This record gives sequence, structure tokens and C-alpha cells, in this order.
Amino acid sequence: MSEVQVRRMTDADVVDAVSVAGAAFQKDLSSQRTRARWEWRLRYVLQTDPQGSFVTEHDGQLVGVAQAIIRERLWILSLLTVSPTLERPGGGDGRALVNAALAYDRDTTAGIIIASNDPKALRLYGSSGFALTPVFEASGKLDASRIPALHPDITEVPPEDFHTLAPISRAVRGAAHGDDLLVALSQGGTVFRLQDRGFVVAIPGRGVWALAALDEQAAIALLWRGLDHVKDDDECEIGFITGAQQWAIDVLLAVRLPFESRGAIAVRGDPGPLTPYIPTPPMA
Repeated sequence: MSEVQVRRMTDADVVDAVSVAGAAFQKDLSSQRTRARWEWRLRYVLQTDPQGSFVTEHDGQLVGVAQAIIRERLWILSLLTVSPTLERPGGGDGRALVNAALAYDRDTTAGIIIASNDPKALRLYGSSGFALTPVFEASGKLDASRIPALHPDITEVPPEDFHTLAPISRAVRGAAHGDDLLVALSQGGTVFRLQDRGFVVAIPGRGVWALAALDEQAAIALLWRGLDHVKDDDECEIGFITGAQQWAIDVLLAVRLPFESRGAIAVRGDPGPLTPYIPTPPMA
């Protein structure tokens, strides 16, 4: 087997990279809107972290993609995907891409990967120095009649105020989200805050995208606000909930959303307590 060659990703790779991701994650990209969202996401990371985006090729076709981002002291694997049909005999693309992404470091002290159920990916992360914590996903049509009165002090956050949420993110996961919240806005999302105690991001047609709070009571109130924002959706999704987020599990059970096992959160170093916290795969 020839050695896998990794090169830096360019804007010209984005369209093929999205196709590879769609095939690997079994995403329907036939909608122009859905494909445009994926392309926006990859281009955003390529713009913020051009030295952390990589691809592999085989016989002239793009096979795999990895994008790592650095936010203050935190390293995050934003994307790792390998084509299920184009990977070379014997594989190796995933390992080569992970190694390249890990080499993009800049003296970070902690790292987070939001991992799918793919056994190859879980093995890669576990053998690369990351501790794996299993997670649940809740998805389906929520029972809106179970949503209580919303906290009166929760307000919408305009983009120009995203920087004021930084102390919350740093306390919970070791680094500010900052302009990364624009990824959610590009998908029609809204950011809500409960004073300086926490924030939640909800996207109609998707679900609760992210949540970080300094105390569980704030987190519960914010999760209810996020669910209320998407209560009319036929399908609501809240993913990557660890057993440490019992406050979230209780709320989601109350609105009668079914649960299933859904991969893991992979962590190295000490990013912070990671609770109360619901991460988002692209930006953790």
C-alpha cells in the first residue's frame, strides 16, 4: 500500500469535500440550501484556520477531509470524514488526516472532538490520547404542551454582543465561542442568554445547537427557551448529551423526546468542567 499523502485544503476542494462528508455521514445534500450550508461551514473554518484544514486524494479524487480549529487554549477537531467508497485499499486516510490535524497545535492545553458512532473514528481518537465519554442524542417531535413558562430574563443576543458571552464559554469549556456562533446564524439560528449565567443557540429545522451555562438552573431555563424556539418543528434534535448532563436529560424526557446512543465526546487535557454544556460538532 502506498503511503497516504496529505496536503492543505484549498477553496477549490470545498465542493468535493462537502460531497465526501455527505456520503460519509449519510446526509441528503440534494437540497441546494443544505449543500450551501455545508459549504459555508467548511469555508468558514478554512478562513479562520487555513493551516488546520487538510485533504487526501487517491487516483485524482478527493478521499478524505480534516479541519481542526484553535480557539484560545483549546484545540477542536471540527471535521473528519473519509469517503466510504473512494478510500484506498487498506485505508489509512483517517489516521493520516488525524495526525496532520493534531500537528496543528500552537501550544494548546486541551482538546475536544465530537465523535460519531463510527467505530474507526472512535478507535482513532481513543488511540490518539483522547478519553472517550459516551453520549446520547434526543430527537423527534417534542410535546410543546409540556414546555413551562419561560424565564422572563432570557433575551436574544445580537451578533455584535457575542463577545460578551466569552466568560461563560471559557468557564465551561476553556475558550470563547466568539464569532463561531455566526455558523449557527448562517443556518437561521438564534442565540439567547440569561444575563451572564449562560446562553443557548437554537436553529429551527435543526434543534438546540449549543448551550453553555454557569449553573444548572440557568441551563434548564435556557434549554426550555431553546426548545420553545423550535417547538413547531416536525423533527427536533439535541445531540451529544453526556451522563453528566442529567439536568438536560430530565428536560428532554419531560417533552417526551426519545433517546439513543450517539458516539462520544473525546477530550484530552483539561478544557474545563464541560457541564452544564451541550456542544456542537463543528465548533465544540
